[in-house]
Amino acid sequence: MAHPHLCLLGGFDFVGDAAAVPAFSRKARAMMAYLALQSGNSQSREKLAALLWGGNTESQARMNLRQSLSVIRKAMGSADGGKFLTDGGSITLNLDDLDFDVARFEELAAGHTPEQLEQALVVYRGDLLDGFDLKEEPFEDWLRVERERLRTIAVAVLEKLVAQYSATNSLASCVRAATRLLVLEPLREDIHRALMQIYARQGRPNMALKQYAQCREVLRKHLQLEPEKKTHELYDKLRASRSAPSKQNPTPSARAEGSVPVDSQVSLRPETHYVKSGGVSVAYQVTGGGPFDLVYVQGWVSNLDYAWESPRLTHVLRRLGSFCRLVRIDKRGTGLSDRNVGFPTLQERADDVRAVLDAIGSRRTVLFGSSEGGVLCMLFAATYPERTEALILHGAYAQGLWSPDYPWAKTREEMEEELAAIERKWGEPWDLGRGAPSLVNDTHEQQWFAAYLRNSASPSDAIALWRWGAEVDVRNILHAIHVPTLILQRTGDRWIKVEEALYLSERIAGATLIELPGDDHLIWGADSDRLVDAIQHYLTVTFPAKAG
Repeated sequence: MAHPHLCLLGGFDFVGDAAAVPAFSRKARAMMAYLALQSGNSQSREKLAALLWGGNTESQARMNLRQSLSVIRKAMGSADGGKFLTDGGSITLNLDDLDFDVARFEELAAGHTPEQLEQALVVYRGDLLDGFDLKEEPFEDWLRVERERLRTIAVAVLEKLVAQYSATNSLASCVRAATRLLVLEPLREDIHRALMQIYARQGRPNMALKQYAQCREVLRKHLQLEPEKKTHELYDKLRASRSAPSKQNPTPSARAEGSVPVDSQVSLRPETHYVKSGGVSVAYQVTGGGPFDLVYVQGWVSNLDYAWESPRLTHVLRRLGSFCRLVRIDKRGTGLSDRNVGFPTLQERADDVRAVLDAIGSRRTVLFGSSEGGVLCMLFAATYPERTEALILHGAYAQGLWSPDYPWAKTREEMEEELAAIERKWGEPWDLGRGAPSLVNDTHEQQWFAAYLRNSASPSDAIALWRWGAEVDVRNILHAIHVPTLILQRTGDRWIKVEEALYLSERIAGATLIELPGDDHLIWGADSDRLVDAIQHYLTVTFPAKAG
């Protein structure tokens, strides 16, 4: 049973000790959030009524207030560590020892060690009541101020981490903190400059120059301004250092801090390794580092090398590699693995994963499967529970084609239409209207994705593998999965319906389902940080707490 908690960062989530918590209306959620942020301080009934029901008559507002108070009182009665008090015309919510994410975030953010600050960022899953819209102006004004206050604290945490990691020469960690800071405040030119200098110190001049280009683009787009003089001077220095002829190779200690090592450009692409599985060569890459291994299995087709050409996907992969050892595989028949291997069985692909894990010495592993990759991960978890630490499913499904007892999937006729479109348009800029609607007008992303697909499979292989993903059905193995499982689903996903995530969560014992706002199916689409945050929180906080 989940520990009683109230979470308001990134949405609204309340869990009590009782088997069932009363359903919260939007106004009840708003009231509970408001009282929680004012924990221990009495609030007048009149003020709450005006805050949430300002457009109603006084009698109607008071009746609505009483109904919402009743729901909150019942909910708090099911949670240890929380007390809901009423005294005449005033109302007080005392959270006491109830696990409240905002209070925990503020406490950790006040710390000074990198461990405390990193943990604060794990707790900060997103803006306060993200996606919540009440259309009550007084409440919206209060919420806007509180959101900005907490976001400012998150920015300050990231600033402290950038300073600390830079001072201790922890450059990889510094890059992660600075990159996330730019997600919150993309116009921070000082952070763009800091990243340019860090990349230079790492011997990655190309990345430093790309950072300058990103800085210039965002300033032009949002402010119609050019970068400051000192930013442009840094760019000129980096460009000159990169193109200067090498006279000697100085030792690292002899180089001035912040200079670009000549002729030492480090490739962004990690080394690709191969392992034999059933006579087939399977390609894999290992990046990042952490206390556990996470295998990411992508859907349909992939190319390990070409993935690093996308700044969006690179950002997601580096985030994942910040808290684990990340293992990525090109499944047989696609990418850098052997092609033209026939119609692979699901068990053969599961054996390929096992061969990779054996090659890197991973005994118990977290499996992360997205889309059709989730099917493979589910089979592996059911077949090799002793090798599976936990299971993460994103935009996953149990059956690829429609049936009366699985009515959310595409029909066979729709599949044939998709295959005809793939064959007709293969190689052209890819239409992201269903896979990532937020990127539908991004010409660069469409062109990169088309090139990514071309480098992942031939047209005929792509069609065969698409058909393979549609024909699959793993409904009969779901009951055999008995490892900790997290299911993530975008509420507006146009490829996989929310009902399919619910289907999985109801049939995989003990599974945790988190519905995330947004329409993008691809993990590198909009709001990718929230997706990674949910995975990191589950693997570093929720799952260890349950195991303990």
